[in-house]
Amino acid sequence: MHIAVIITCHNRKAKTLQCLSNLFAAGTAYNNNNRRDELHLAVFLTDDGCTDGTAEAVEKLADGNEIHIIKGDGNLFWAGGMRAAWNEALKERKKWDFYLLANDDTFAFDTLFDELFASHQYCLSHYGRAGLYSGVTCKPGHPDVTTYGGDKVDWLCRLHRVKPNGQPQPVDEANANLLLVPAEVVEQIGIFYEGYTHSSADYDYTRQAVKHHIPVLITGNNCGECDYDHDSGKIEGEKVIQMNFRQRRAFLNHPLHSDKEYITFVRRNMPMRLPVTWVLRKLRLYFPKIYYGINRLRKIR
Repeated sequence: MHIAVIITCHNRKAKTLQCLSNLFAAGTAYNNNNRRDELHLAVFLTDDGCTDGTAEAVEKLADGNEIHIIKGDGNLFWAGGMRAAWNEALKERKKWDFYLLANDDTFAFDTLFDELFASHQYCLSHYGRAGLYSGVTCKPGHPDVTTYGGDKVDWLCRLHRVKPNGQPQPVDEANANLLLVPAEVVEQIGIFYEGYTHSSADYDYTRQAVKHHIPVLITGNNCGECDYDHDSGKIEGEKVIQMNFRQRRAFLNHPLHSDKEYITFVRRNMPMRLPVTWVLRKLRLYFPKIYYGINRLRKIR
């Protein structure tokens, strides 16, 4: 089997190196136990304007490993960097059986590919077709604290993180910290939508898959470790409320917190909610206390 690993990075050399080392170790561990079905990994890494020597350090890992480095200018951010790497891999699309999307702050366990391929087999047997498989991650040193994987969405559009229970489970949307994408899924729905610069691209991709009746599953067990490094709704609210209007507008227009891109996500995936979302996001800009008060009533995390 041939897998193209898709990853982007910006000035996190130590994490990027550990991420790649763990992925290669997981591939070796899988091959040691599955000699009839040998796994071949090729890394497509976007170096998005790194100034800390990440690219040069990664090249040293290339001894015996296939690594392709794509140069960015520092303005691609996460979704743009992932698309750049993915598009480079697609130039050899006939070669790949799967694409593995990975975050460079996610450190895989040796069991990663066993878990992902178990999810693939489960999907084929239960749904009769290939799907998307999100490898669940936990807080480092705390296997019972799930950080990334997938969510169920309730009628109020609140997200509920699904914890692993020993077998693959369907979700409504998923993270791409460790996301295995079969080649046939890419042939059907393509790669990340061009309308995202940073966030929402993985949630959009997995929701679009569900729309096309492609199953989206989380793995039965943890596949790696990754810190959850996003502010809670309460902490973000406190920060935004303390900003003056000019600071708040700049914050909400920045790719890391873009209201415009979130509205794009809603338009593509929950169009009936678009008018409400537009009003709420304007409230966050002009009357943030009201906006975050509404979120508290809705119990938004």
